[in-house]
Order: sequence, then structure tokens, then C-alpha cells
Amino acid sequence: MNVQFTDKIECIFKHTLALIKENGFHGTPMSMIAKSSDVAIGTIYHYFPSKENLILELFTYCKKKINSYIFDAIDPELPYQKQFAMVLERFCKFQVDNTDIFSFLEQFHNSPFNELAHDKQKVGGCDENNVINFLLKGMETNSLRKIDVHVMASAFIGSAVTFSKSVLYGKVPLDRRHLEELVEIIWNGVKQ
Repeated sequence: MNVQFTDKIECIFKHTLALIKENGFHGTPMSMIAKSSDVAIGTIYHYFPSKENLILELFTYCKKKINSYIFDAIDPELPYQKQFAMVLERFCKFQVDNTDIFSFLEQFHNSPFNELAHDKQKVGGCDENNVINFLLKGMETNSLRKIDVHVMASAFIGSAVTFSKSVLYGKVPLDRRHLEELVEIIWNGVKQ
């Protein structure tokens, strides 16, 4: 991939995330994104034919970033319980360290764009869900209870999101003891 192309896209994504965090989807027009990114409006439309397209591509970009951060560091040879702890901890740390992405994903999931992403999936879009796949692996290896994977993912992700918000709002520190307590609570609820 062209480095200049990648750098421009990264710049546009970075500025779009910051603007959406501050102004929301509707308060962030393409012209504002162009100005903040220091690129011509025509350049943005060259890469993204519409704001809808930009938002959907940004969603894919964010999912890849979080999945890469969480799963690229996990050694598949480790015992599943250890992997489980690492995935949950890295999920929380990513959210605390990447508030623009965290804010974007929350807004996205509570907007009509979420439905558009699901529709795109149905017509051949790729939506790899590494958390679901990770939990299914735990069920297949008899490490996790065999329940509806989406219910388990809700408990897993919901707990991580709530914990991360508690850290961001200053209610608890992001330290080893609190992460271990969170992992223990979730693990005890889902282990086989």
C-alpha cells in the first residue's frame, strides 16, 4: 500500500475521531474534517465518496486497531485462562488509552450507522469479531461454559466497558489489583 495514501488516511481518521468525540456525528461535517486534517475537501471525497462511507471505514479501522492491540500480543500456546485474563486486561487498557476510539465506537453502536454496518456485512462486507471467535474457542476447548456466545460476549465486553468508564471517571485506578479482581469475577461466571 502507498505510504502517502496510508498517512493521509490515518490523518483523516485521527482528526475525524477527535472531531466526532467533541461534536458527534451530525456536528462533524466533511468540511470540518478536511480543515482539521489539513487536506482539501476534494481529497477526502477522493478517498471517501460520502460521510457515510467515511464513518463505516473508520469503524472498520477502529475495530482492526482494537483487535490488533488485544490479540496480536496473545500467545496462543498459553493456557486459555491466562489468555482470557490478558484479553480482558488489554481490552480495558486499550479503551482507557484510546478515548477517541472508545467514544467513537460507543456513538457508532448507538447510531443508525450500526445498522448500516450490519447491512454491509450481509452483502459481503467483512466483520471479523475476534472477541466472539476467542470465546467460541474457549467453549470448544471446554474452558468456558457452553452458553449463547453473544450473551457471554455481552458480559465480557460490558464488564470491560463499565470498568474502563470507572477508570476514566476516576472511580477506580487502572492497576494490577483491580484488573485481577475484574478478571476473577468474569472468569468465575463463565468458566466451565
